[in-house]
Amino acid sequence: MLDSDSATPLYLQVADDIKQKIASGEYKAGQILPSETKCCEIYQVSRVTIRNAISDLVDQGLLVRKHGKGSYVEKQKIPSNLFTFSGFTTTCRENNIQIKTHILCALKQEASMNDLRVLNLHEGDYIVYLKRLRFADEHPVIIEHVHLPYDKYKFLLSIDLEDKSLYEIITEHTGLNPEKYCNTKITLEATAATPEEAHFLNIENGKPLIVYQETVISNTGEPVHWTKQIMSGNYFKFYLSNNYNKLSINLE
Repeated sequence: MLDSDSATPLYLQVADDIKQKIASGEYKAGQILPSETKCCEIYQVSRVTIRNAISDLVDQGLLVRKHGKGSYVEKQKIPSNLFTFSGFTTTCRENNIQIKTHILCALKQEASMNDLRVLNLHEGDYIVYLKRLRFADEHPVIIEHVHLPYDKYKFLLSIDLEDKSLYEIITEHTGLNPEKYCNTKITLEATAATPEEAHFLNIENGKPLIVYQETVISNTGEPVHWTKQIMSGNYFKFYLSNNYNKLSINLE
């Protein structure tokens, strides 16, 4: 299986083989790898070689070590470039993640002070308010609060939005897909789950959450909507650097 005469170090050959088994589904997300002793037998190499291979895969984010238990295949991750605007539905579809959306609330309400400021509305104006629970591979991962100007998007209140993509519906009714002509402003905060949030996200009360607030702005500078997403800290991880910016979701 391994080529001792190759210029590629043995530990990298072992790492590549394990990586292929993960990609093929032989080793599934959350599955424990064979013990170091068993891996030594499988690959006919030393324990040091196996440890180096595992360390390399841990560094790549493919494996995770659990003290006293062994090495496990890391939970699936969904990469999404923070500099490229795309909705949650698009991101999941691009990564073969099954998605579901449950509507918790859809109504007309008077614009708040924040709505007036962010959406360039006037006192007395109304908004369409949507509260949605988003699922990825059957896991509840986001509670989403969407605020849209009522005059332009009141048609949403006459449509069954259950398990539907908001942007696809907007595109059908307006001919414009926000993902194609809009930019975003994003702020991130950390918080702890309230009892209601813990209930919807199926986590313990007080568990860490990410608050992802996004204002979607058209290429003419007109606000389309603003959204606050309450993201389960169990599934989302952000990477930020000068050359590499991505969001990934860890799915159990």
